[in-house]
Amino acid sequence: MSDNYDFPLNKLLAPRDRELIRDKLVISEAPSGTVIFDATSCKGILAVIRGVIRVYILSETGREITLYRLFENDICTLSISCLMGKLPMQAMIKADTDCTIASLSNDVFSGIHERTPAVQTYLLEKMNERLADVMWVVEQVAFHGMDRRIGRFLLEQPSTVVYATHEEIAFELGTAREVVSRMLKYFEKNGYITLSRGKLKVIDPEGLTKSIGGLEGGGRGQAN
Repeated sequence: MSDNYDFPLNKLLAPRDRELIRDKLVISEAPSGTVIFDATSCKGILAVIRGVIRVYILSETGREITLYRLFENDICTLSISCLMGKLPMQAMIKADTDCTIASLSNDVFSGIHERTPAVQTYLLEKMNERLADVMWVVEQVAFHGMDRRIGRFLLEQPSTVVYATHEEIAFELGTAREVVSRMLKYFEKNGYITLSRGKLKVIDPEGLTKSIGGLEGGGRGQAN
């Protein structure tokens, strides 16, 4: 498959480096649930050929906090940061679905990175974009507890269908509409809810409950 696979950085590379990647790229399968990467094992730069992978961190209590997901043709900036010796946190990568992954060894990628300014610029931009997303999630979860507050609000409604605008939820919780909108989009990306105009639906209450660390005393039973 490496002969036919178009590595995401190829358009930035000289012909000799495209040829090098084609020769050195390793294609592997990762069944759903497989831990592909952790902060103790920087084995190379990763790209997603097929499927979805999830990047997350673990709290001291074992709670998983999803930072973001990667889809087809995405490069894992976390693995790049690790290779460069600048990993900002103890993060892990797991296959959310059955995946096909492309990996390039540290030695091969380091050489390409050093001699290709366009790659350096591109990856720095991508890392900065991803870092902004990560910092927002960490801030909301660690300092404001907005994931728990909004999650509890949804789970404690009498129905799985919640007829409320983002502004109304924000008013109820005493926060900004923009914060609610981003957190709801975060929940939607993780498959816990679906969003539509003026309402939302909780489609995975168990997953949402686990995501926010449980409901003390239990939430109200939701009716469909």
